[in-house]
Amino acid sequence: MSDVLDKIEQLLRGNSNDINGYLRVITNEVSLDDTSSMAYYHMIRLNGNKETRVKDLANYLSSLIIDYAIPRKQILDAQEKDRVENTTRHVRELSKKAKKLFTQLKKTGEGGEMLLYVFAQHVMKIPQVLCKMSLKTDGALHFQGTDGLHMKYDANSQSLILYWGESKVYSDIDQGMRDCLNSIKPYLFREEAIDRDMELFRDNIDLIDEELENAIIEYLNPDSDKFGKLEFRGICFIGFDDESYPDRPNSKTEEEVFVEIEGKIADWNKKLSKKLKNRAPLDTYKMDIFLLPFPSVEIFRKTFLEEVRDG
Repeated sequence: MSDVLDKIEQLLRGNSNDINGYLRVITNEVSLDDTSSMAYYHMIRLNGNKETRVKDLANYLSSLIIDYAIPRKQILDAQEKDRVENTTRHVRELSKKAKKLFTQLKKTGEGGEMLLYVFAQHVMKIPQVLCKMSLKTDGALHFQGTDGLHMKYDANSQSLILYWGESKVYSDIDQGMRDCLNSIKPYLFREEAIDRDMELFRDNIDLIDEELENAIIEYLNPDSDKFGKLEFRGICFIGFDDESYPDRPNSKTEEEVFVEIEGKIADWNKKLSKKLKNRAPLDTYKMDIFLLPFPSVEIFRKTFLEEVRDG
């Protein structure tokens, strides 16, 4: 198992610096009082005309849908066929397949799931290990279950850490916090709701490395002594409306928006801490919670779906 850490890190996709053009860090790894959770805050950047880059962010997210929705083996197979045939046809087919997997419902939360994926991959450096979108049977339905499953290996304790993911994108921050925490509870408490997701992970493990896959399966086997080294954590994304952004071009600078949002974080942290403690023992579990204010979550949803359809 000496090289497990390296092998898991090699599963990361993309350039982690890309998000810096669209999202700006306000504060990272803020400890939430009397809990084991950490909060992370970002804002959407402005362009040269001091307009919020929501459309650009949606376009960037839509460019990642193959990596997010298609299993690694299918991507590698398509790339190899394209190499042999000197074409791009097979990867383009995967793009069509990925688009079909995304729902066209107006209330879709899949833009939030994409942001959860980006924060997990590019901020926390923990790769996705189950492409649940590829298991959907109907593009008009949301996949029931966790919004993401990510993984890392702790070499010091020789523990495998599975991160259950949940995302909520609501206009109201209180509703977003409340529903996100309620949704992730069953996974961290190891209630029956997680059994199907664990079976999906075991049955669809896709790490392009047989040795690594066999090592991971040992941790997932209740009869193995490695099962005692399997730890569950949570990673959450909460998007919500906020009035700090400019309502017209050149009415605010990015620095002014940054300062306004920064001034609200203490109150938001109090809300989040209280909601965690009200759901004890959820407050004792390690969770990383990413929060992103939007000028309008409805516009983000609409724009993301347009980019997926047209991109």
